[in-house]
Amino acid sequence: MRTFGTFTGYRSLILFAIGITLVSIYLFPVYWMVISALKTSTEIFVRPPTFVPEAPTLENFLWIAEQPKLLTFLANSFIIATFTTIITLILGSIGAYAMARWRSWVVDAALVLVLVMQAFPEALLATPLFLLFKQVDLLNTYTGVILATSTKTLTLALVVLRPMFAQVPKELEEAAFVDGCNSFQSFIQIVLPIMLPGLLVIGALCFILAYGQFVYPLSLTTRADLHPATVGLYGFVGAEYADWHRVMAYATIVVSPVVVLFLLLQRRIVGGLTAGALK
Repeated sequence: MRTFGTFTGYRSLILFAIGITLVSIYLFPVYWMVISALKTSTEIFVRPPTFVPEAPTLENFLWIAEQPKLLTFLANSFIIATFTTIITLILGSIGAYAMARWRSWVVDAALVLVLVMQAFPEALLATPLFLLFKQVDLLNTYTGVILATSTKTLTLALVVLRPMFAQVPKELEEAAFVDGCNSFQSFIQIVLPIMLPGLLVIGALCFILAYGQFVYPLSLTTRADLHPATVGLYGFVGAEYADWHRVMAYATIVVSPVVVLFLLLQRRIVGGLTAGALK
């Protein structure tokens, strides 16, 4: 027993060390972004690079804060991400519920088509969307960017939510029918409350994806006052020169709201990912 206990202890330590190593590798770009934002323009190009700023400074953040378009870019990102998330949750929940309850080869074919569409890169779809939105006057509008981004997040919602809706027992809806509810009322009052953890996870993932969207806003808008923070960040990079220390400060500010949102909802998000949609 002692040998088995020792083996289990070593195994736990090895798994813990592997986990720490993988997390460190995954988060190292974030660490490098933050410390680069605290460096001067001279130190950021020092060879070999410094892993801890020799003279940390907030000058880059102060310079970024004085830029008049910073709040506009951030507000545009929140507008696009918020409405994309709302549209995705509404259409995704209805579509995934229908696909879960209606068993047919048509549903299977539609699901395969959705998966295939998910595999297409955004850069490939940007051109036909540009031509389509040009015909209906949706270029240089929030609506065009939101609809284009929703095509990407909606496929994710359908793929993830469909099996979750399939786990909801039909007996609960049949009991609601006996109590006088129709199909829409049972969906709103019975099914959706059960699906709240799963919807919260999908909503958070869609918000993050839409918040970091770059290709569609760049392709479908030419007005700087409609650009989100990701396209605004692109403006700091010139053809021959870039203020990388300020780019890193700007990137740190842009990702901060998403990190705070995730920290506030991490317990519910992790719970939804690990426990599924059903309690």
